[in-house]
Amino acid sequence: MASADELYFTVKGKGGHAASPHLIVDPILISSHLIIALQQLISRNNNPFNPSVLSITSFNAGNTTNVIPNEVKLMGTFRAMDETWRFKAHDLMHKLSTNLVQSMGGELDLRIDVGYPCVMNNEKLTTEAMVKAGEYMGTEKVSETELRMGAEDFGYYAQQIPACFYRLGTMNKAKGIIAGVHTPVFNIDESAIEIGMGMMAWLGSSIQL
Repeated sequence: MASADELYFTVKGKGGHAASPHLIVDPILISSHLIIALQQLISRNNNPFNPSVLSITSFNAGNTTNVIPNEVKLMGTFRAMDETWRFKAHDLMHKLSTNLVQSMGGELDLRIDVGYPCVMNNEKLTTEAMVKAGEYMGTEKVSETELRMGAEDFGYYAQQIPACFYRLGTMNKAKGIIAGVHTPVFNIDESAIEIGMGMMAWLGSSIQL
């Protein structure tokens, strides 16, 4: 799973009447250019075989139709599957954002809150865990998941010791339990609780490091 960092931009300009844009420094226009440039920055500097995502998720500015505001606040998230590229991207974002905003007459405050690191499973441990899980559940019920750009604080453990992060299925189509996490109708088949407890006990007692 990916690392997760929070992005907070404040683009400062000089507000004024929307009918006289030549007298102001428009932070909305600057921010629009910034968002596009940030997307281009990631897609054109990262190896395409190394997944990475930058999403601007919030654009806050102004409160009426005829006044250009003094500033714009942007928020977003940056995800990466490689720690070296992750911090290189931070530097690139700082440089590009500062230079672009200043070149258009504005000022920038940028804060990057460094969050969870990548989750990297130990190959030997994970291979053994999959074999043992198959013994417990049946091999047809055990599969390898795809790479995901979601994040987990479990990544901190994986930096310190050999680790295996696995997922426990909680869906039950027959019961209509099909909604994903982070949705207002998320639910689980509670029989998964017993399965999960058994799996943890089984793996803990049967795997020798």
